[in-house]
Amino acid sequence: MHNWDDLKYCLALKRYGTMSGAAQALKTNVATVSRRIHGLSEELGIQLFVKDGQKWKATPFAESLAELAESTDTELSRIRQEGEASSDPKEVRINYDEMIRQSRLMSAVSNLFETVPNITFKLRFGSASLGFGETDIFLTTIPLEEGNLVQKRVGTLRSAIWCGSAHQDRLQSWIRVEGNTSMEEHHSALLDEMGEEHMILNDGLLCAEVIQRAPFAAALVEDYAVRQRGLRFLPQFAKKEHAVWAYFHATRRQDKVIHVALDWIAESFKAKEEALAIPAKIPDLTLKSIDA
Repeated sequence: MHNWDDLKYCLALKRYGTMSGAAQALKTNVATVSRRIHGLSEELGIQLFVKDGQKWKATPFAESLAELAESTDTELSRIRQEGEASSDPKEVRINYDEMIRQSRLMSAVSNLFETVPNITFKLRFGSASLGFGETDIFLTTIPLEEGNLVQKRVGTLRSAIWCGSAHQDRLQSWIRVEGNTSMEEHHSALLDEMGEEHMILNDGLLCAEVIQRAPFAAALVEDYAVRQRGLRFLPQFAKKEHAVWAYFHATRRQDKVIHVALDWIAESFKAKEEALAIPAKIPDLTLKSIDA
């Protein structure tokens, strides 16, 4: 094998089962994943994956290669951890998803220098692979299936359906936040009550701005919504609680920096929200045409 980097592609396709899933984890495109897997198969003279419905299933030989890649990744992580332990200053990278982006954790960032002065925190919105060392901690409300990870619950979020106070008695439609699967129950409730959405956005923060200016409802995390002037939750729709999970690689179970970061995250979610959630007047959801 001339390029050991090909093992990453084999491991990613085995983990995620689809070319698109592997490409997303590796931050590349489907064509590159397909080309690297095909090239490795030709170089070794053996089929590595077979199509099984919508998934790619690893052959026994691919399973062996994936195990080799996993053990190599574990050893590299251990070496990297030892190197980081001997260096100064300390650093921890934290990635988070849309739900965490709207949480009270973001408010706690301003106090980081005072609460944890000896660690440099790098917080980034968006996905990243723990298995491939792209981040140290990933925060999400959606359980992960990536291998060799430690899962720890660090908090709870509440979500609800909100509207602008100026529009609470004349709502016309609602907005879907694309890709936020934690809000699917809210989206289903809105669909049942109000019909098809008028708009689809991929940014919950932008969504909060839009509903303050337009007669639409949207599902938002309560932590964020209560800090916005002029938002009201719709009490006829049920609120929902979401467990917040922190994931890190199993090779870092004893890493003190990781545990200091997890303690800060957990304490941030315990902090009380000073702003109050104000209910809207229960509007008449017999909708008028937006074009009327």
